[in-house]
Amino acid sequence: MQIEENRSIKIDVNLNIMMKNFGEVFSGERIWVRELLQNARRAGATRINIYTDRSDPNYFRIDDNGSGVSDFQSLLTLGGSGWEPEVIERENPFGMGFYAALYAAVTVEIRSRGQRVVLHSGRILAGEPVVLQPCEIRSGTSIILHLKKSTVDAGKENQIEKLKEVLETIVRGFPVPVYLNTESLCRPYALDVWRGLRFDLPDGVALVELNPKDTFSTKGVTFLQGLVISSADNGLRTWPNFSRRGMQVYMHLHGDQWRVRVPDRNMLYDSTKTRERIGSLENGVVKAAANHIEAAGQAERFFECLLEWECYEAVRNLPIPASRWGQLITQMHLLHYEGEDQENSFGSPVKIQASNTELRFLKDRASLYPADDTLDHLFAMYAFGLPILDAWDDPEHWFSRASAGEEIEAFYKRGVSASVEKSDIVAEGAWWGKRVVLCKRFSLTLEGYGIKEITEDAFLNGAFWIIDRPLHWDYPIDQAFYFQTEGEDFDESGFDAAMENFRANLAIIKGDPGALIQSALQEYAQALDGSRFVVEVKGGEIQVKELPVATNT
Repeated sequence: MQIEENRSIKIDVNLNIMMKNFGEVFSGERIWVRELLQNARRAGATRINIYTDRSDPNYFRIDDNGSGVSDFQSLLTLGGSGWEPEVIERENPFGMGFYAALYAAVTVEIRSRGQRVVLHSGRILAGEPVVLQPCEIRSGTSIILHLKKSTVDAGKENQIEKLKEVLETIVRGFPVPVYLNTESLCRPYALDVWRGLRFDLPDGVALVELNPKDTFSTKGVTFLQGLVISSADNGLRTWPNFSRRGMQVYMHLHGDQWRVRVPDRNMLYDSTKTRERIGSLENGVVKAAANHIEAAGQAERFFECLLEWECYEAVRNLPIPASRWGQLITQMHLLHYEGEDQENSFGSPVKIQASNTELRFLKDRASLYPADDTLDHLFAMYAFGLPILDAWDDPEHWFSRASAGEEIEAFYKRGVSASVEKSDIVAEGAWWGKRVVLCKRFSLTLEGYGIKEITEDAFLNGAFWIIDRPLHWDYPIDQAFYFQTEGEDFDESGFDAAMENFRANLAIIKGDPGALIQSALQEYAQALDGSRFVVEVKGGEIQVKELPVATNT
């Protein structure tokens, strides 16, 4: 192949093809609304009016009282925004936004500064010229669009109401008042109407709502030049979102300091530098909110929030709130306990005495899960009524100042033992190789804490300690054995069978098999009322003989 010498190339444009396909780059159906609003704001408008026609769902008119269009050609010149140098310096307009309106409409009529032009989208995008005409409008700008499709999908009877909802979502942080058919649209997070807490930071202005009961929320949004900045998922959430537990943030980023993605301008340009700045701004918001809470004397009320925000200095010298204290109210003896069962094992918050008393407490309620090597200690916590500090995210200040407290790991190393006075023993035996002590009461010794008299059943040190009373269904045999399937799901049928076996052996140990029979028939007592039986065991078989009921003669 012959190569031409000294041949050069340069950028060229197939204008017809480019203009035909250019509309595909505008991803959102309502981007043109945002662009027209932005143009009015940049023109210095102090009021924007939107009008619709109930008889024509595709009619949309937007008027503003701004400086007007000085050069109609600039609207159609790609990359030539036509704005004043100070506007270009402050906001970096791309000179592409008006095309969003052209691709959304069949025709676009513009009136401003005594001139009028009607743009037929198909023709103008094909390169046909259009002649300007005189008009009566001297100030501001009026743009009338006949849309290719209605802004909202709704019937004629509620189309205006639906459009109002759409527009109020768009203008909720917009700095210029916007009216729909003379009715003012709600702009609750606009800087000019906000009367709540406000923090002016180097990269933005944070409008903040504080509520310690608001645990986890994504309600807050971020605005750039008054419009919402979205993530890549069609605006279902916003990025960045500066809200935290107990704090809703409506952030207005300074328009001249953040880069946005073209052409829609509804997303930040994602980069390492951008994320670093966002992180810095997040820290600034949290610090400002924490300082405000401290200055208002509300640190105790926002204790959990400040802790989650890692504002440790704000809570370091505060008393531990009651919500942080717990106490076991059940034995927690079941090896198959699930997480929600554990949570239900704690009672209401308990009030802890001052640290200069002898009252001890345990730290780290979060890891109190029953296991083979912790069952004895869990029962000891319950029996001794030890307060437990739920301090999994403790900033190392309460515990270090409270000498009476003990780490849970250290507590698990303490000795736990059970003993009984000879006079309190009713009977002794064994079940499945485990010692069974049937007694009136027994003593629990917890090393370093003392001795406690116990009058309820427990499984301690590999032995069943059973308080003498009628047979019942709440023996702690499952503390010693897993009745589980291979899938580690609790096998209720196996457990019930073991319980029946245990109850039978316990009755034998006690020397009172009649108690077992009476307990077994208890649920049938009403049906058997007046009946008499004799139960005998011969050759390993149970025989039951009904006796005649005595009658009065």
